[in-house]
Amino acid sequence: MDINEIPIKYVNRGGHERKAGRYWASDIYAIRKGYLRPENFFDKQEIDELGCGRILVGQAMEDMLTKMFKTMEVEVEPQQKYLIQITDEITLTVKPDFEFKDKVLETKFPFSEITEIPEKWKDQLEAERRALVDAGKSKDVYLGILKIPFSITTLKYKPSTRRWQTIQDTLKEFHKDVKKVEEQIKLSKQVL
Repeated sequence: MDINEIPIKYVNRGGHERKAGRYWASDIYAIRKGYLRPENFFDKQEIDELGCGRILVGQAMEDMLTKMFKTMEVEVEPQQKYLIQITDEITLTVKPDFEFKDKVLETKFPFSEITEIPEKWKDQLEAERRALVDAGKSKDVYLGILKIPFSITTLKYKPSTRRWQTIQDTLKEFHKDVKKVEEQIKLSKQVL
């Protein structure tokens, strides 16, 4: 195998199987913008070479940050998983990158200068905030912008009741359509 193919194959090797009713906080913006649609929800999305490279640099930086926290004995829980039950059929999975005693840090490695929280990450940050509230934890949520040379800029997220309601409404509507697509898939398999 060509060494340059390894990063692409690594990122595209698979992951969590999509299931109707189980959605990720990181999916919300893509759903709202129409990038993730009921028609392509179950499809495996191949990531191009540039996207793979960006994902891997971000993961490498996050891994290094985890290593630094551990070495410096910082009290932190990486990748804590929370489930928010939106309805009986809809569960939103939330996994903040780093949870400290007093705050949560969601890290991103953008390839452009960021001075305020972009719209594309606010839904995820809101979901993280709500997951903490549901778990009885009152913590602020921060976006951590990773940069080269290695540094972190933190931006505090301001919770929004309106955004949370929009997220729930979006997921409910999306779920109805995903169930229809799922039913069509089942019917087409029965015909074969």
